[in-house]
Amino acid sequence: MATTEIQSVEKNITLVTLANIQPSNFNPRKNFDETSLAELADSIRQQGVLQPIGLRPIEDNHFEIVFGERRYRASLIAGLEEIPAIVMDISDEIAEEMAVTENLQRKDVTPIEEANAYQKLIESGRHDVHSLTVQFGKTENYIRTRLKFASLIPEIARLLEQDELTISVATEICRYGEDVQKDIYEKHLKEGLPYNSWRGLKASEVAKNIERSYTTDLKRYSFDKTVCLSCPHNTNNMMLFCEESSCGNCANRKCLEDMNASYLAEKAVQLIEQRPLALFCRGFYGCNEKVIEQLVASGFEVKKLSMRPNAYPEAPEVPNAENYEETEEYAKLYTEYKQKLSDYNEKCEDINNRCEAGELTIYVAIGYNDIKLCYVEQTESEVMPGTAKEAVVSPIEKLENQDKRNKEIALEKTIEDTKKQIFEVDMTETKFGADENRMVYYFMLPSLRKEHFGVVGIESDEIHYLKEEDKMNIIANLTTKQKNIIRRDFLIANFKNAAGSNAIASLLLDFAQKHMPDRLAEIKNEHNEVYEKRHQRIKEKIAVLSVQEKAKQEVTATENKQPETGMQPETQLHHEEQPQMEDKAA
Repeated sequence: MATTEIQSVEKNITLVTLANIQPSNFNPRKNFDETSLAELADSIRQQGVLQPIGLRPIEDNHFEIVFGERRYRASLIAGLEEIPAIVMDISDEIAEEMAVTENLQRKDVTPIEEANAYQKLIESGRHDVHSLTVQFGKTENYIRTRLKFASLIPEIARLLEQDELTISVATEICRYGEDVQKDIYEKHLKEGLPYNSWRGLKASEVAKNIERSYTTDLKRYSFDKTVCLSCPHNTNNMMLFCEESSCGNCANRKCLEDMNASYLAEKAVQLIEQRPLALFCRGFYGCNEKVIEQLVASGFEVKKLSMRPNAYPEAPEVPNAENYEETEEYAKLYTEYKQKLSDYNEKCEDINNRCEAGELTIYVAIGYNDIKLCYVEQTESEVMPGTAKEAVVSPIEKLENQDKRNKEIALEKTIEDTKKQIFEVDMTETKFGADENRMVYYFMLPSLRKEHFGVVGIESDEIHYLKEEDKMNIIANLTTKQKNIIRRDFLIANFKNAAGSNAIASLLLDFAQKHMPDRLAEIKNEHNEVYEKRHQRIKEKIAVLSVQEKAKQEVTATENKQPETGMQPETQLHHEEQPQMEDKAA
């Protein structure tokens, strides 16, 4: 069959067996109203299919629907065997475009179906927003808004499909990213929320709520906002009208935090390069953790101050001549500025000199949204060990100490990361070595009793516990006797957890049977004698109670054998004797 142009397909109307037709994945319509289909089926039974569906041939004399799936479904319900169709030999691209275009002509198309249809047309590469406005007679703003509906999370899209959310409200929500949408749904749109639900609110109210809860004013940040001016996450670009003097609010918090952290880290490094003797510290009232992470990753140490630092002098602001109409007023303010600048430079020089003399330390403080200079006076805690209290640490010594501390930090981090990874290494096939055996004894040594210190070479009576260096020296050259003592003391220390009939208690008795059988027998006999006496007393009490219980049971059995006349035994006997007494009287 020759290739059929879309404009001339109406000439190829034919009847096709419904059994040879199958739906297409190109159809953007996924939901079909059952009631509407039933009504269409009734109409088809009475009048037939008035408008043919579009098909294209596939293998084995079968056909795929290009458009008209609703008529196809209704014909199946109506019990038809054939349906009028336009058969077209067209490519996947044209078939998809025709399916999407035909569905967009329907009056009952949902906003989400419309959004997905526009999205498919643009993704095909054959259309852009402008061509869609021409083809469907819609405004560019309309098309762009519908395209944004395709970015709605499934939960909110479903609310829009079910008319539980208005198009205007969905338009406000779709301006924001997936993380914000998820939070909005969970906290404000989910069904059954006891309070703070946004369902039923006007679009303007929802817009204000979102801006208040999920955006951040860019004026609070000092980094270069040139990129933000055209960013789609800037609220200034989400509205038709905005304040010209406003930078806008950012709705992409992660991007905002990343840009701010990069700016602050760069500023901090610049300040530290200008002042080689300065150190980094956390802001006394809080800090930006992302900046801290970047600085630490770059090899810097960031200290935490124990006392509030002194603020570093701030440079005076230069007056701008354009802001003053009178020359005399500006001249006066500029003279005052020069004096303030002179005072500022003098204070800075004094602080820097004192820092070089070791009297104070300058810090670059990492705050939440800013980097500031501060300084701390030299204290006794900063004096080098072994020196006089009034002596101060020189700048070179400070740097050497800092270098030493940096090396310690590298080792500490290595240990922490190794601890995390060691559990993931498979060692099951590796032979247990002599070095590992010594490590085991190291961890057993804390259980060594003081009376055995002499056996492992610790002769002093003043030592009451083993230090790390002592333990390392001991495990370096262990004899067989020392190993036995350490192992047994380790066992004895763990026998402290023996209780009742637990497993450790059983192991304790086995250990005692091996090393002190006679003493164990004495202990057992002593406690068993007490038990036997108590056992005998309990048996006697049980015997007495058993006799009493048996007597009660016999009385109960006798009472249960009496005739059931409803009278007491004495009353019954009195009635039985009455006839005899009457006979004698006669």
